[in-house]
Amino acid sequence: MNKLKAIPAAAPVHYVVWESIPGGMESYIPYYNNRFNSEREVYVYSLRPAGNLLNISPGDHFKQGSASNWQCYLMYFRYCRANRKNLFHIMNSGPFVLFVTLMAGVRHIVYHIHGTKHWKAGWGKIPLKLAWAIVRFFPVHYIANSKHSGRVFHEEVMPVEPQVIYNGFELTRFTEKRWLRAKFRRMAYIGRFDRGKNAHLVIRLFEEIAGSMPELELHLAGSGDLNRAIEEQVRMSPFADRITLYGWVKDPAAFCQAADLFVFLSDHESFGNVIAEALLTGLPVLTSDVPVFKEIYGDEKIFNLGNPHDYPTLLSNFRKAIEDYPALAQKAFEASERLSSLFDMETHLKKIERFYETV
Repeated sequence: MNKLKAIPAAAPVHYVVWESIPGGMESYIPYYNNRFNSEREVYVYSLRPAGNLLNISPGDHFKQGSASNWQCYLMYFRYCRANRKNLFHIMNSGPFVLFVTLMAGVRHIVYHIHGTKHWKAGWGKIPLKLAWAIVRFFPVHYIANSKHSGRVFHEEVMPVEPQVIYNGFELTRFTEKRWLRAKFRRMAYIGRFDRGKNAHLVIRLFEEIAGSMPELELHLAGSGDLNRAIEEQVRMSPFADRITLYGWVKDPAAFCQAADLFVFLSDHESFGNVIAEALLTGLPVLTSDVPVFKEIYGDEKIFNLGNPHDYPTLLSNFRKAIEDYPALAQKAFEASERLSSLFDMETHLKKIERFYETV
């Protein structure tokens, strides 16, 4: 394999996303832009047309592709070809996007892994495997946003060792709202209403205890493909008058500050931003048994409710966890101190900056 010529330190960087919509790693692009645009040109390419929703400078600094698959890849190929000497930072867009980038002649590539689902079912897995098999022979630099997502990629996709760079947060937004809870009155969920997120189970758990806790309320913030199903479940609940739906909230820190317990029962997560954000405010969080959450919790097991598909065990663990709510709240309050040093945004940006220097 030919050794690549080092890229100039001030080479432009192009952030590639499926859709330029805030959420997940896409939300970090404005931070990257603010950090790096004084020393290098920053561009964003949205593979699907979604509009410039990441507040990047308009004009040539933001481009978008097509809703048509073939047109999408063709437009992106031409974009890569025109900027092939620059640095490309691809946000977990899959092997086809990575393959097109390489075929266009781009050789300075950062591929940012922030997911654990890399395959489709059935025949759809074959072209993905073929694309990854080709890509592995090219020099691509990999980042994972957790040890778990990096390990899954290594075991299921290709035997590389991604550098782990944890997601960063604007700590003051959350730590200034940190407080030690004493009473359990407001149960909450914040996240997507999509399959695999299991927001419907949060409603079920609330209903299990609402009858014996007349002051308890449930507050649900989010949106997604299951909006109508969640709305109907709330409407049919015997405790509907104590359940509030907010849609998507602009200030998750304030939402967490007002809550007393956050329940998050996702099937799969590569990191779980909302978990860390909630804990940074001191909010007790109960979650499903997802490996990455253990990285966040450390040795603390009380926050783990188990497999979301085993509802009897989930319910049993939920009841045990809230039996001594003050003790649960104290553990969450203590955890927030440790997380402050682990997930600082400045630390994240410095690590990304140093990583670029190796590309």
